[in-house]
Amino acid sequence: MGKNFTYDPGAEFPYQYRYEHMAVTTDCVIFTYEDRQLKVLLVCRGSEPYKGSWAFPGGFLQQNETAKDGALRELREETGLEAAAIGELGVFSDPNRDPRERVITIAYYALVKPSEVIGGDDADEAAWFPIDQLPELAFDHDKIFEAALERLRRDIHFEPIGFDLLDDTFTIPDLQRLYEVILGVKFDRRNFQRKIMASGILEEADAPALDESAMLYEAAPAPIMMADMDFFAAMPEPMMEECCLKTAMAESELPRSRKGRPGRVASHFRLNRAKYDEMKEDGGKTEF
Repeated sequence: MGKNFTYDPGAEFPYQYRYEHMAVTTDCVIFTYEDRQLKVLLVCRGSEPYKGSWAFPGGFLQQNETAKDGALRELREETGLEAAAIGELGVFSDPNRDPRERVITIAYYALVKPSEVIGGDDADEAAWFPIDQLPELAFDHDKIFEAALERLRRDIHFEPIGFDLLDDTFTIPDLQRLYEVILGVKFDRRNFQRKIMASGILEEADAPALDESAMLYEAAPAPIMMADMDFFAAMPEPMMEECCLKTAMAESELPRSRKGRPGRVASHFRLNRAKYDEMKEDGGKTEF
């Protein structure tokens, strides 16, 4: 079999292959959870092809960087977002996915807390979109999104991704709502709480301090002193009736809470990471 390349040591690119080279890009699918909605980050393209259309942050890979470094760079340049960690989603190589030339893209995905983003470089705008309100996407980014959402729904059973989208401490209803949004299902409240607590992956956390304005107690009747009795006894009867009526009306306007106790505050929890890692080592899966 003959060689498939020629070698010219004096050339800028000494190895000349018979095969056509293809371009490589990276794309980033970044999810966040805000306003009880799962959202994804998009940029409005500032140049052709698909100028004015929405797409995932990304661009061509440079010669001196890894695919992951290129993805992080494009994300930073086009949205101003610094992602602490991203995972590889997959390779998308349909020959007709890019009208410019044969382009293979390596897609990454990540979960981040809500962050402000701003368009930069060749992106005119950057914005968060609820996953059920996405505009028409450029290139084959609709297929990339579907793959990312499928991966997210699979990983949620094996990785603590749901906890990464919530605050450090959260309530069971908070966690249930997030999992329902990601999985696109509705859980029975009692069953969800029973299963998540039985897993042992949660630990109790201190609840936030309750605002005194929310702590409404039922007013207790003031003790009647003997001096008060003497005072009322000396009142003319019409004046006594008027005084008692005003006192009753004032007490009726006091804010009262159920059974005279402070409003109930939901228990707060955090992820027990040691227990979660132990469950993973044993091959466990978080079920709901």
